Amino acid sequence: MNFLLNGKTIYYEIHGEGDPLLMLNGIMMTTKSWVPFIEELSQHHQLILLDFIDQGQSGPAETAYKQDIQVDVIKALLDHLELESVLLFGISYGGEVALQFVSTYPENVEKLLLFNTCAETNYWLEEIGKSWIEAMHSPIGFYLSTIPIIYSPNFFNSKRQWMENRKQVLVELFASTEYLARMKRLIESAEGYKVKEKLNQIACPTLIVAAELDMVTPLDQQVYLHKQIPLSNFHVIPGSGHASMYEKPDEFLSLLLGFTSREKTQIII
Repeated sequence: MNFLLNGKTIYYEIHGEGDPLLMLNGIMMTTKSWVPFIEELSQHHQLILLDFIDQGQSGPAETAYKQDIQVDVIKALLDHLELESVLLFGISYGGEVALQFVSTYPENVEKLLLFNTCAETNYWLEEIGKSWIEAMHSPIGFYLSTIPIIYSPNFFNSKRQWMENRKQVLVELFASTEYLARMKRLIESAEGYKVKEKLNQIACPTLIVAAELDMVTPLDQQVYLHKQIPLSNFHVIPGSGHASMYEKPDEFLSLLLGFTSREKTQIII
């Protein structure tokens, strides 16, 4: 399904029924990235998947932009679907956009779920982003600069055949000049991102999940979020890298669904 926003096609999917749960992608993800989780999540929620501008089946931008353009995409989607509020999930880049959305439209967020997310694009992340852009001249070079650090060493080593299969698919994708142009704009859109001064104003229940071995958004960045957001719960997924939903899918689902359904469960002793 899609709708138009300022002449650009915005792609989304809806699965299941129940309280709406909107999933915001990481920077290299699309709606297809959630395929392994659709069946389970859609049994509990009206699952809404979204491709940001420059992602997946949504339209490309013509010029450089900042992340607030993605905030506008979310607001337009909720208006299009006539939804007053959602359970808002974001991972990595999607978590950054989620933080900006809840800061701008707090009334539209019932609960906030942040996985592998940070409060600012610091020097570390800026340099990682620049290294990715510099590697774009070579499909295999871009793969080697981006993919290994997304996973924990143990997962990467133990899933060698799976990673090699992924490499074949991704290297072909990374040869696309259109894909790389989109990715460059997405990377640069996060430059200057900073919401530190807004965190203590977030009033909705919030779940913050870190991965113990995350090399992209290290654990201390989620600790900071937890300390600054008043109504936040905090959990660390042990032994996982940045792509926590793929490394620890069962724990990922348990944390997500446990938090979204918490107030609806009565425990009688």
